[in-house]
Amino acid sequence: MTRRKKAVGYQEIYPEKPRKKKLSRRKRRIRRIRRIVIAVVVLVALYLTAVFSNIPFIAKWRTIYIMTAMTTNSHQWLATMFIPHSVIEKAMAQQDEDLMKSINMNTTWGGDEENITEPGLLIQGEAITDDTEKEEFYEKYWEIDSDTVHQYLEANPQLLKDGYNSLHIEDFDMKLGLKTVEGDPILVINAPNNLLIIETDGSSYKGKLAIAKEPSQVDLVKAKHLGSYGDKIVTFCEDNDAILGINASGFVDPDGVGSGGIVNGSLVVDGVEYGTHKNEPAWKFVGLNKENKMYVSNYSGINVEDFRWGLEFYPGLVVDGVQAVNEGYCMGIQPRTTLGQEKDGSLLMLVIDGRQPGYSLGCSVAECTKIMMRYDCYQGMNLDGGSSAVMYYDGRQITKSSSVSGKGRHMPDAILVNRISDK
Repeated sequence: MTRRKKAVGYQEIYPEKPRKKKLSRRKRRIRRIRRIVIAVVVLVALYLTAVFSNIPFIAKWRTIYIMTAMTTNSHQWLATMFIPHSVIEKAMAQQDEDLMKSINMNTTWGGDEENITEPGLLIQGEAITDDTEKEEFYEKYWEIDSDTVHQYLEANPQLLKDGYNSLHIEDFDMKLGLKTVEGDPILVINAPNNLLIIETDGSSYKGKLAIAKEPSQVDLVKAKHLGSYGDKIVTFCEDNDAILGINASGFVDPDGVGSGGIVNGSLVVDGVEYGTHKNEPAWKFVGLNKENKMYVSNYSGINVEDFRWGLEFYPGLVVDGVQAVNEGYCMGIQPRTTLGQEKDGSLLMLVIDGRQPGYSLGCSVAECTKIMMRYDCYQGMNLDGGSSAVMYYDGRQITKSSSVSGKGRHMPDAILVNRISDK
């Protein structure tokens, strides 16, 4: 007789898992409270570490955060709301101490006038004699004496049909791959107007460096209605037929809505004082004298009648080839504008975009100094930055201003490169 196999039931194949005991309401409440307490303890520990720790990395970025907030007109609450006043004061005091080191640094040009030759005709201390036009060109524009430029011009000889001094290339899309000797993209070679424009960027910023090879072309121009309201950069450039312009002086700016009409500090145009000396130790006068040499000096050490133009701001960045601010000095991560001069007379005009997450946050004044010194800056000065920082070239704005309008602000004056040719 055949014995039937016992049928296997569903429960035997898929045995029911033992059910977890349901926590009582009281235990669930205790567990939630425990999690909240742990989260609060962790957050407090992180806060205390961020605010009070002396670990160098944390202290550095805490100072940068404080300076970034405190050097704005409308965002200081980002520091004052979360950080004790004593910590903010300590950070500001350290920055002031670093700044004071530059007080007694004043331009002398080394006392060797023979080192300063006719603008644009000196490179690495050797005067040009009977070199060819090509050699003279690369002596003058030493910043672009790179393989990428040589190869591009060899492949496009039509660009040189009127000679090197007529060379005009614009590449704002950076499709041509032209680089400087420092590896930065070249945006403009405008030899008829003695001008280069270079793209510069870093981990937190993007900007433009314009190099005017003939300082006699560069002027500081005051607003038409100085004392009442200022002009925007486009107005300065169009009214004066300038090929390029950047912002310059700071101005009285109550609650961040000033009209740009009242200049902050000295403002000298053609040897005449239009501003009022800022009687603060860290402020420096920067200007071009009648020999087109740039000076970064204390106001008490200059005679305004000796200067074609000049203004006051802070801090001085480079004095006689020596960096005037140390690498720890930052004044926060902000949009920046700086001015410099190479030993051959070329003027460096740097504008860094900022306050735009995902594009460019800005940089410190120490970072600006490093950029300028890569291009042989011998005298250098920080100018007004923030939402005023802007650069305009040949009919269009080529930087991204953080101002509400995106077009920069009304300003008391601007540094302009006068147009020579429309080629």
